[in-house]
Amino acid sequence: MKKKITFITQIPNWIIWVQCFCFFILYAIWGLPATILVRHICLIIGATLSLLIIYRYRHQFFKRQAIPIWLILALFAWMTFHLLFLAGDFSTQLKEYTSIWKRTFIGSVFALGFGVALSKSLSFKRQSLFWAFIFLGLLAPVLIYIFKYAFTFVVNSWGFPMSDYWLLYFASAPFFIPKITYVCFCIPTLSIALGQLALNINQDRPYQLENVFYLLSIFAVLFVFYSENIKNGAVYSTFLITLFMGVLIFRNFQHQIFIKLITLIIFVGVGLNFMGSSIKKNDSWRSLVADSKIALDTEKYPYWKYNAELGYPRNEFGDVVSVTNYERIAWGKVGLNLIVQNPFGYGLIERSFGHLAKIKWPDSKLHQSHSGWIDLTLGIGVPGIVLIFTAILNILYQLFRLKVSNDAHQNIYNTMAFWGILGLLMIWCTTEISQKVYFDQLIFWISLGSGVLLGQTEQHTSF
Repeated sequence: MKKKITFITQIPNWIIWVQCFCFFILYAIWGLPATILVRHICLIIGATLSLLIIYRYRHQFFKRQAIPIWLILALFAWMTFHLLFLAGDFSTQLKEYTSIWKRTFIGSVFALGFGVALSKSLSFKRQSLFWAFIFLGLLAPVLIYIFKYAFTFVVNSWGFPMSDYWLLYFASAPFFIPKITYVCFCIPTLSIALGQLALNINQDRPYQLENVFYLLSIFAVLFVFYSENIKNGAVYSTFLITLFMGVLIFRNFQHQIFIKLITLIIFVGVGLNFMGSSIKKNDSWRSLVADSKIALDTEKYPYWKYNAELGYPRNEFGDVVSVTNYERIAWGKVGLNLIVQNPFGYGLIERSFGHLAKIKWPDSKLHQSHSGWIDLTLGIGVPGIVLIFTAILNILYQLFRLKVSNDAHQNIYNTMAFWGILGLLMIWCTTEISQKVYFDQLIFWISLGSGVLLGQTEQHTSF
């Protein structure tokens, strides 16, 4: 009888380096226009290498750590069934299926293998280099914005000829980048930097040089949100900073108490100042309550249907409602009602809200509800969104339940996955983010978190 051989497997470092490089390039340019070819190349190379990793650790896909990835596979199966039997617009849904869903699937394969590889790598020295490169990739969208800001307002004023691609635009233009792109790609970076900073402080590493980079990264992200006057960014940043302070307070506050007090004072000051500046720059904060009362009465004030063609109502103070407040709240209420009426969804990642609204109100001019989760639910239906939420919550639960390990690199990637996914879970609540690359990024992060979990099973694999 042939003896079954069991041995320790180790992923070659060159594979992880290539995947790190692909991740770095991908994350840096994911939200930039005219980069689709490079993005596809990075996804395909990363996914091809991940197939080798997935095959090597194929036996571990039947452990509880693999539950989230099975849920994501079920999501792809559900949307295939939806296309064939429930499509609201078959031709458009087929186009999305062969573009967005295909790209998302390739990205999920890349992310899954990449997460496993990072968790399985045994060399701490190389892990430190991997992490530095990965975090630089996470920070790249912020750095690109700062470079563009400098080129636009400093270098350009000196008379140097600059390519339009490297200038900032604040309205529609060939190379205009919408605010949601900055929110989508900067919030995970902010969240992860806060999480790693909290981890280091709680693990007796408050004076490490990397903490300086995390602090600088946090301030850099806040600079982007302040410069772009992003209201959502202010809210999300304040929430994450508050959560960060809670982690410092409630996780053995007496430990490293001096460092924690100094950190708390700095972040309380930064948070209050940042939120105060946002309130000053956005008058809509002051009329939020009054505007909400008008927005929630969607029958009496149906202006939300027409994209400003009929103007807007006045609130109880006699002022015209803030467009942002009125439309977002009204669309949110209407979107929730449409979910109840269409539990299986229309079938499209993009603009299912507008399509379903057009069926109910033929004269409406709607497109998105400005809530990513509502828009996505209207697209993939309640079964689809349940699969996504269950995968996210399962990953967060498993990562939260993991005891702090003596293995520093293990903690780094657990923290990266937990705080990165937490940031995305939050920003999809009130941002019109149910669109191409943003959906790609969401599934990528869920798959990456699944891979990080899967890589923490025992190192022995049977072939």
